[in-house]
Amino acid sequence: MFRPLVTLTATLLVALLGLIGNRLTWEPQGEPLQASAAQNADMLQLTGTTARLSGENYLRTAVAYAQTIYAAAQDKDRPGAVVLVRDDDPAVALATTRLQHFPVNAPMLFVTDGGTKLPKETKDELERLGPEGVMMDGNVQVYLVGAIAPNVNAEVEDMGLKTRVLYADNAIAFTEVLDEFLATMEGNHADSVLIAATEALEYMYGGSNWNAHMGQAFAFVSNGAIPPETRRILERRTPNYPYIYVFAPSDVVGPELMAELTRYGHVQRIPGKTPQEMAVRWAGYKDVGRVYGWWFGKYIRNVGWGYAEPGHNLLLASPADWRVLAPSGVLSHMGKHGMLVLTDDNGALPDVLRSYLEILQPPVTHPSQQIFTYAWILGQDVPDATVRELSEAISVANP
Repeated sequence: MFRPLVTLTATLLVALLGLIGNRLTWEPQGEPLQASAAQNADMLQLTGTTARLSGENYLRTAVAYAQTIYAAAQDKDRPGAVVLVRDDDPAVALATTRLQHFPVNAPMLFVTDGGTKLPKETKDELERLGPEGVMMDGNVQVYLVGAIAPNVNAEVEDMGLKTRVLYADNAIAFTEVLDEFLATMEGNHADSVLIAATEALEYMYGGSNWNAHMGQAFAFVSNGAIPPETRRILERRTPNYPYIYVFAPSDVVGPELMAELTRYGHVQRIPGKTPQEMAVRWAGYKDVGRVYGWWFGKYIRNVGWGYAEPGHNLLLASPADWRVLAPSGVLSHMGKHGMLVLTDDNGALPDVLRSYLEILQPPVTHPSQQIFTYAWILGQDVPDATVRELSEAISVANP
């Protein structure tokens, strides 16, 4: 007769203990977020088919990209981590886009003054984002990459954020450090390797955004030679047969160097005589097929955007400032997964891009089936006249 009473008492006791445990582990939430639809309105300029993402400087522009992707209002829309790079090291920044992919899932922000200062813009955004932490890496919340001074790491840790330093004193060495770190985390060396030339980084802009989207391997050639670090990166793919994609024209990476790369795997050069043309060709490029590996670990090779129809998002930027371009990888990694294309140096649309936009322009269909093409405009170096031309070129065609 006492059994129901005992059961009820035990249930209430368990519930009470659970409530006490919950309260003891409850983290303080801080002040409520004050936000409005007009907040940071100066960063967003709209047309019917475009939105300009920009701040008053490159630091704020990188913040605008992060805020576009990560609302950070709850755990599910926070990044796994944040990647910090130096604002004077473009080669490391472009290589780091590989780290932005899953499982890290991170926007890129800048450290200034030769890697010695955490600027207010970056610090404020770190606090807003409150990254969850990368579970596969002991819940690391911030990665400091390249040659960043220890005082910056200490300042980030003082914010209550867990850090990991991926140090190298130059970009070529960094690619090997990053390759080994990610191979350890993922249990495999990626079989697709993107190659850029240190003396012609502008040809890699489109490829770096793809790398943020897919997280494939990345390495450098330099001054007509394969550095030892890159050789080791490629050799570690043995006995697999890696697929190597070179983002440089023949006057930068010549036939002899291409032939030498074939010692390590199958090599393809992404076509294009200018950075603008290579970005467009890469947007339409697709390489699909089998990947060599152990029979139980094989997966399909699927490299390149391969966009040749309407209904996609693109990113348009001037090549004038790499600090506007490199952090935009997060816009290819998440959200609409936009591919990066470039204006001419004077901010105009190059002819090769105009031709490509004709392919992306949607035809009129039934309203319930209408598809659209949309573009993010990056930074302030793309003139308004160019934006208007782009907007018209990707708007639904007149019947």
